[in-house]
Amino acid sequence: MVTVSARKRLESIERDVIPSMFVGVLSKDDAWLEHTLEETLPMLEARALHLASECKKGGECKGNDTLCDESRISALFKETRKKLEKEHLVRESHARFHH
Repeated sequence: MVTVSARKRLESIERDVIPSMFVGVLSKDDAWLEHTLEETLPMLEARALHLASECKKGGECKGNDTLCDESRISALFKETRKKLEKEHLVRESHARFHH
């Protein structure tokens, strides 16, 4: 069994998981958005912060490595929330004008 380092998992969250939330976001429904904003993002943010801590403790992040910067991680998730909410509003406005 291959063990993936905390750093690689953190990189994957930022590189793969967060961007994938925006794929097809205009076709997602209100329940998806609510679940994502209230459950998925908070859980994922907590996981990313935990991984950053693991990286620091394990020596995978050195000095000023921005990947493990907790304030940057929190800002990334805050920005992701804002973008998802904005995309949802765009979807709602399109739906109103097309009916």
